[in-house]
Amino acid sequence: MSTVCASTLHADGHMLTSIELPKYRTKEEYAYEILRRAILHCELKPGEKLVADTLATQMGVSPIPIRAALQRLQSEGLIEITPHTGAIVTELSPADFEPVSLLLERLEVLAFEVAAQKATDTDLARLREIVAELDRAISTNDLERWAEMNIEFHRTVANITGMKLLIEFSTRILDTWTRLRRWYLPPIIAQLPQAQAEHHRMIELLATRDTPTLTQIVVQHSQRLRRYASQATVNIPVEERQVH
Repeated sequence: MSTVCASTLHADGHMLTSIELPKYRTKEEYAYEILRRAILHCELKPGEKLVADTLATQMGVSPIPIRAALQRLQSEGLIEITPHTGAIVTELSPADFEPVSLLLERLEVLAFEVAAQKATDTDLARLREIVAELDRAISTNDLERWAEMNIEFHRTVANITGMKLLIEFSTRILDTWTRLRRWYLPPIIAQLPQAQAEHHRMIELLATRDTPTLTQIVVQHSQRLRRYASQATVNIPVEERQVH
């Protein structure tokens, strides 16, 4: 199977040194952000082994901040660390789409219900800015930008709730969805206009605090994407439906 994204991590570590370290950032934060981005973009592939000493050499830091970053990434479910074995990027399977999307749907329903009660004019203005950016991405056929801002839209709704656990769980599920999309799904071109119309509608309903209708739209939004993922991965050979 040809995947949507292939690893661009070269032996010389070029990818891992492509982002400058701001002076105010710690080396641990630097390592964390570089590794997190590489995992979410599938530049570090599912199942790929991560060796702290090698990563330290590639990024020009000591192994200490690398190990701290790996521990943080493990807490977010992006890597798995096994004693006496080491760390690997968490595996993916097309079978993950169903449970991940179901859980995301439930979290989104709760997030929008709470946000409908808490959203301020500033919150709504920020959501409108994101949707405007999504409109521009569609007009320029920038599908990757659209996908990134789509995640930002849903993450912003979770943040409006102010519920720490909901925000943490939503971030983790959205991260997993991002990796699944990049690894398995072709561009969702046909889905974008309808998804975008739903984003506009969601903001209108948040502004009017129409929770029942908002919940219906959120569920439809999620279910349609779940159907697409199921159809897009149905022909993947059985052996490739397992972890890589």
